[in-house]
Amino acid sequence: MATLQTLKTFINHRLAVAVEEISGLLETTISNYEEEISRQRKLLEDERSEFLINKADMQQAMRFRVIIDHDIKKITFQNGLPSSVEDFITVLKQAFSITTEIGLQYKDADFDDFFTLTSTRDLKDKDTLKVVHVPSGIIITTAPQERKPETSDVSSVDDMLSVDSQDALLLSPPATDRQNLWPAVFPIPTFSYNTEMALRQGNEKFLKDGIPLTTPRDKSDILERLAEAMFSYTAYPNDHQRTAVAQALIEKHPCLREPGSYNGCYGWQQSLKYKCANYRSKLKAHGNPELLINSLKHKQEGDRKPNKNLKKPRKSEVNYLPPHPAGETDDSLENLRLGLIAARKTKDNGPMINDMMWRTYSFRRREVVCQALQVSDLKERWPVLFDPVQINEEFRRCTTIPLESTFISQLDSYTPKFLKLFNSKGGAAGLRVRNVLIDLIKDPHASVVKKRDVTLRCLIEYLGETVQELVSDYFRTDEDKVHQDLQTQSMRIYVCQQPDAVGIIINGTPVLTGLDSMSRACCLLLGLTYALNLDYPPKLAKTFEVFQRLFVGLDMMQPKPTSKYISLKNKLLT
Repeated sequence: MATLQTLKTFINHRLAVAVEEISGLLETTISNYEEEISRQRKLLEDERSEFLINKADMQQAMRFRVIIDHDIKKITFQNGLPSSVEDFITVLKQAFSITTEIGLQYKDADFDDFFTLTSTRDLKDKDTLKVVHVPSGIIITTAPQERKPETSDVSSVDDMLSVDSQDALLLSPPATDRQNLWPAVFPIPTFSYNTEMALRQGNEKFLKDGIPLTTPRDKSDILERLAEAMFSYTAYPNDHQRTAVAQALIEKHPCLREPGSYNGCYGWQQSLKYKCANYRSKLKAHGNPELLINSLKHKQEGDRKPNKNLKKPRKSEVNYLPPHPAGETDDSLENLRLGLIAARKTKDNGPMINDMMWRTYSFRRREVVCQALQVSDLKERWPVLFDPVQINEEFRRCTTIPLESTFISQLDSYTPKFLKLFNSKGGAAGLRVRNVLIDLIKDPHASVVKKRDVTLRCLIEYLGETVQELVSDYFRTDEDKVHQDLQTQSMRIYVCQQPDAVGIIINGTPVLTGLDSMSRACCLLLGLTYALNLDYPPKLAKTFEVFQRLFVGLDMMQPKPTSKYISLKNKLLT
């Protein structure tokens, strides 16, 4: 009995302990649940408050500064922003009569630079937007949207926004082979199945044992595919570009790294050099005009040497001398050229002229590059080319980059740093720069256009060159008299005051008149050097180097940048 009583007491004690433990756990669980419910309720209230705030903000009128090529316009959204970037672009295209595919960039306040717009939530009132034209065949994607666009978002453009001015943009899909600049990181193509299998096994062995493929059996296939991929960007890759390709190759396939090489890929660089030459020989046999022009039988009598007077891209041109569009001949394109001259006499036919200029681009480049016609002859044969709109489009055909929008936006973004550099410049050059800056000091409320003009004048002096070599200033002088005075100049911008006039002279021929500012004239002059295949003036080489490399981003590192440009860029980036 005593044993049974002891067992009963033990069981009761253990049950009591178990009940207490269960009760404690239950209380803890209930407490945790109550805390979690309270936390979730607080988060829900915060999200609801944020949603209401955002909704109120979205319903407020929002104003934006929109850069379209060289034009700067204003747009106001009266009833909030569209919910998606696609709807936002649709509204802008309707408002500004844009008929081609575009992307949008917004100016970030933290970095003071333009970034691709992926969500309308990134936008704030009075932000600056830049329209980026998308060539045919290139698809721009944005961040995935959580819902499909509502019809109410873009149902009425007039109710949503107000626009200061609307100008139609004249763009056509490119008719040339290349549509991309040389990439920052070269994409290694996919090789044949056998080669890919061998490289995969080689990479696994290299990562495991550190043993490279010293004599890859598929080297010929690798070089052939690389040469083909490089030709899709340029026919004449330089040393810097071949090095970039070789380094990208060994980074993707480390088993191809060369032991004993100072950079692990020097042998691949040399092999690519000869493979690209062989690949050009094959394409030359098929009549590629960019390669045929440098064959001996197509050279003049005194230039029939392999490396003499080579005609190839020297300023990062993408479509330097493309072939004719499919089905077109010299005769058919000549007839189209004659149609262009007649079409320019008709009003409101901009899109048709633009399309005809695209189709005749290859024919025009043969006259510019192969025949090297005089500027006066080109102006007579292609009068439409000497219109600011078509200079912009010709630059885009040649380089794939929009000219004025890129040039002006980069100039504006660097202007504050330029002015700081100019003020700190010492010596005789600093004195000349400050003499030009007096115009801004006297006029603290100067317009944006005037700031651009003064900045470019100071930049020329800062680089150690002379403004008078590029710009001739006149006061109370008739424009015809200015043209006569500059007949002996090879390349000159003139700026007249009272009456106001800005224009460009090339080889004594007035090619552009009626411009509104010196900064725009500098931009269009850069475009004309590409459109007419002109060399930069020797006495202004540093200035045009900044125009090309810094303002429009055409920098292939070949030829190497001058020390003056490197110093300037380093100071701007610090």
